[in-house]
Amino acid sequence: MSSVATVPFAHGLQDINIGDWAEEETVLFSADHIHRETENTAIMAEGNVKAFFGAQHLSADRVTYNPNTDIVTAAGNVTIFDENGQVYFADDVELTGDLKDGVASNFTALLSQNSRLVSATTVRRSSGENDLNKAAYTACSVCKDSGEKKQPTWQVKARKITQDTEDQTIRFRDATVEVLGVPVVYTPYLQFPDPSVKRKSGFLIPSVAASSRLGVEAQIPYYWAISDYQDITFSPRVFTELGTLIKGEYRVNRHDAGAVLQAGFINPNDSDIAGDTAPDSLRWHFFSSGYKDLDNDWRAEYDVDIVSDKSYLRAYDVEPEGDLREAIDILQPDRLESELSFVRRRENSYTDISTVFFQSLRTREDNDFMADALPRFRHEKRYDAPWVDGEMTLQNDVLVLHRPRGLDTMRASTALNYDVMHTTKTGHRLKGFAELRGDVYRYTDADQGIQACNVNDRDYETCRLLLPRDASQEEYTTARLLPTIGVEWAYPLAKLTNSATYILEPRVQLVASPTQDYTDDVFNEDSQFFQFDEGTLFDWSKGTGLDQWEDGQRMNIGLSGTAVYTNGVTISGMIGQQYRHEETTAFDPDTGLGETTSDFVGNLDVNIGNALAVDNRFRFDDSDGTLRRAESTLRSTVGPVSAYLSYLRLETQELEALGRRDEFLTTALSYQFNQRWSLGTSWRENLESGTTTSQNLSLRYRDDCTLFSLTYRFDNTRGDNFDLNRSLTFNIDLIGF
Repeated sequence: MSSVATVPFAHGLQDINIGDWAEEETVLFSADHIHRETENTAIMAEGNVKAFFGAQHLSADRVTYNPNTDIVTAAGNVTIFDENGQVYFADDVELTGDLKDGVASNFTALLSQNSRLVSATTVRRSSGENDLNKAAYTACSVCKDSGEKKQPTWQVKARKITQDTEDQTIRFRDATVEVLGVPVVYTPYLQFPDPSVKRKSGFLIPSVAASSRLGVEAQIPYYWAISDYQDITFSPRVFTELGTLIKGEYRVNRHDAGAVLQAGFINPNDSDIAGDTAPDSLRWHFFSSGYKDLDNDWRAEYDVDIVSDKSYLRAYDVEPEGDLREAIDILQPDRLESELSFVRRRENSYTDISTVFFQSLRTREDNDFMADALPRFRHEKRYDAPWVDGEMTLQNDVLVLHRPRGLDTMRASTALNYDVMHTTKTGHRLKGFAELRGDVYRYTDADQGIQACNVNDRDYETCRLLLPRDASQEEYTTARLLPTIGVEWAYPLAKLTNSATYILEPRVQLVASPTQDYTDDVFNEDSQFFQFDEGTLFDWSKGTGLDQWEDGQRMNIGLSGTAVYTNGVTISGMIGQQYRHEETTAFDPDTGLGETTSDFVGNLDVNIGNALAVDNRFRFDDSDGTLRRAESTLRSTVGPVSAYLSYLRLETQELEALGRRDEFLTTALSYQFNQRWSLGTSWRENLESGTTTSQNLSLRYRDDCTLFSLTYRFDNTRGDNFDLNRSLTFNIDLIGF
């Protein structure tokens, strides 16, 4: 049975009662055996000894405490838990009674993220500093799963290491970085934050790369933690051939606002670098997004992407990073958009007042013909309509498009929508909808045309014949009233067996609108990239914006089905088509719409557990079965091998490239050699031109304390005097630094 003794610090036992002890700081001992010869001699505890002082805790095989000197001596499996939650180990220690000052031998400090400090001897000070002599630091595991010792992947050995718990910093003197036991770097002084610190100013791990286009480059980031809610990362890229790209990132995150800003500039010292600016011109980029909560449920939001010239991003291989990184649209990777908006979202309404600016990076396009929204106003209000058992929505849209040169547009639109849904007792799902919309357009400088007709090698006189009113009028006003009504029927059917569940759903939609061709009066500026597929088949008005309007009487029909098997296999698909009473010119012929019968659209997806997933989207010509659009992806993981395959084929709808086909094939393959090493590769082919656009090969290593990658990249993006580029990039991240 354990014995317990309570002893006040810096006092003898004589003449002090328990009531007095409550006013003093005390040590509480617990051990198998506690004995003391006289009131003036030391207290000796043996066997599972535990000593407590406030939030601190010491355990050892043997502990001696002398109240006269206020010294605690511990030996054998000594463990100390301090008030900050850190754990220290030693063979033997000698400490003051409050456990804050002392000396330890064979010392180990266990830090956060599994990091540890070890030393032959350690001096512990009440100031919060631990001085470790002949010491080492690592965040790597030093033991195998079996418990045997092992060589850490990396460690830092030093003549002296100071752990400053108050400043949360670890400082090294005469330090050597070892990788797998081999010394690789020496430095007389090194300092970095304690691993428990989430944010601390200091240098980050650098990266090194070399490419045929940019030469050798190095990036050495410095992180500045300004406060708890804002920071700056300064990360210049030094090129051996081109100069230095000064760049950085600023972030702020408050309870009612936040922003991320990334910017950079360079004054290149190589006049041969591709570009559309003078060789000595300053080149730069600015990417930023943010928000601010305002009163009455309003929020201000902005997203800005702008560069100095069209070839800057490609010349220096620059793109938004981190929080600003966006998925690249393979069809439009070279137009930047900036937007400032004031938005209010409420339970039954939405309001958006915004301005939008565009910057084209395409060589042949003139930014004076890019349209900017100055401004756009959208408001939507939903109303319950219990007297007709449905929901009504009032929508208002006002848009002003301005071009420095070319067409200017003012548009005002108001629409009243009605929707009602009903499911019968036998499972038939019925839907009714109606819309009454009115649009008014005012055009000026219409004879100057739009971007598509003003590219460098475009014959404007030929192109203008494709524009409303043959672009023969300088300015005009037009209006239209657009009523639509429709109904939809669907009937989901399900069958359950011991091995599978089957679901089959036929769906029919009937829509009626006046047969009226507005394409010769209205410029289509917000629906230019519409795709007819299974996702838009049952959109009763298929334009992606307001300019394109689907007229006439039509029927959209489709059949979807899903089979889910108990062995993990799932098969789902859909096929559908549109039938029209009369043809319409509302859609470009390349979309597969407009004739009395549309192309067939659909999808077919197959999943086999986690091993294989195949997704297919397709559009077939209704007359001869020609494949007009295909989008297929395959993902598979079998053992250590993971594979990805993507195929995309579609007809180009842009006015300056009608009749051209876009066709791409992307593949990726990775092999996991073991828990630490993996090899990955990717390849992208432009099948239309028969060229390889990019290749990547990456070797990666990862363990409990190290991330390492060596990446080779081939970029065959040409144009603007760009040559193909081959690069080799080395990145390493030592966890715990």
